[in-house]
Amino acid sequence: MTDLQDAPVTTAATTRPRVLVVGPRARARGGIGSVQDLLERHLPAHAELAVVTTHADGPERLATMLRGPLTAARRVRRDRPDVVHLHVSQRTSVLRKGLVAAVARRAGVPAVLHLHGSQFLDWFDGLPRPARAVVRALLRPHRLVVLSEALRAPYRERLGVPADRVVALPNPVEWPATVARPEGGPVTALFLGRFGARKGIYDLVAACARLDPVHRERLRAVAAGDGEVEQVRAAVAAAGVGDVVDVRTWLDPAERDELLRRAQLLVLPSSHEGLPMAVLEAMAFGVAPVVTPVGGLPEVVHDGVNGALVPVGDPAALASALADLLDDDERRLALGRRARADVEVYAAPRWAERLAAVWAAPL
Repeated sequence: MTDLQDAPVTTAATTRPRVLVVGPRARARGGIGSVQDLLERHLPAHAELAVVTTHADGPERLATMLRGPLTAARRVRRDRPDVVHLHVSQRTSVLRKGLVAAVARRAGVPAVLHLHGSQFLDWFDGLPRPARAVVRALLRPHRLVVLSEALRAPYRERLGVPADRVVALPNPVEWPATVARPEGGPVTALFLGRFGARKGIYDLVAACARLDPVHRERLRAVAAGDGEVEQVRAAVAAAGVGDVVDVRTWLDPAERDELLRRAQLLVLPSSHEGLPMAVLEAMAFGVAPVVTPVGGLPEVVHDGVNGALVPVGDPAALASALADLLDDDERRLALGRRARADVEVYAAPRWAERLAAVWAAPL
């Protein structure tokens, strides 16, 4: 699958729908880029795909953000695909994809909005009433895809979408065929994501500072991501936990997977989430998640069963949970094994079948 910004939608002699997908470049940094990568690799068996990129990393980012929606609108009018699938987060993403959705409606092309934004509801609620009305009018999807059952009602209520047009579809995960957990020695815990207060990286630093010397000696926390890299390094130095926390920049997929094979814990104490890919990927590798009960996470991570749930913004509770898991090797490994078993339902092939069914349903 390649980026087909200016190529026509394929018209093979098949009953598969022709779908124009509008969103980030596959494997762009962040969860939506990972979802797009899996979509491009698993959905061609179910649909004739074309892709318009509206987000990319690096120096071309601004040009792609500006050019992408215009390209998508032109493709909708020119090619009249059977479905337009729009990846949406929040803020300007809503406006840019909303304009494409409006063009699709005018052209008589059904639009599926796939909402990923962890802070969409807070962002929407903070808008003035006239602005909220504009967002509703722009989006008006034929189908609305959200990341968890818990999000169905709030999104339906905010956007005025009929209940039978809202689909809960958790994110997919690439399924590693085999995993082997290391035993003995230090316990590796990972933080994977954008560095900033929302993902809870500073709470993790503060929690590590609260650990006693025995637990600090046992734990090796690897934090990898982008965003506030230097600020996090400064926080680690100020807290005196440089012997515990190793701060790295963004990892490519091979580096990430190598760390996941060595890790036993994934720590993501976020204040807001949808359904983070890092958690699903870690669980697929048999890594026990330590997360907060936000977004769709409580539907996936069950405290004491396949991971640990800690309160938002509570480094003391996070430190206590980490200490308990460091003390009990068998429990920690058992949580990881159960995590892998429970997350198999999110394997990409099954997800692709469900998304294909959304596209094929009468719209």
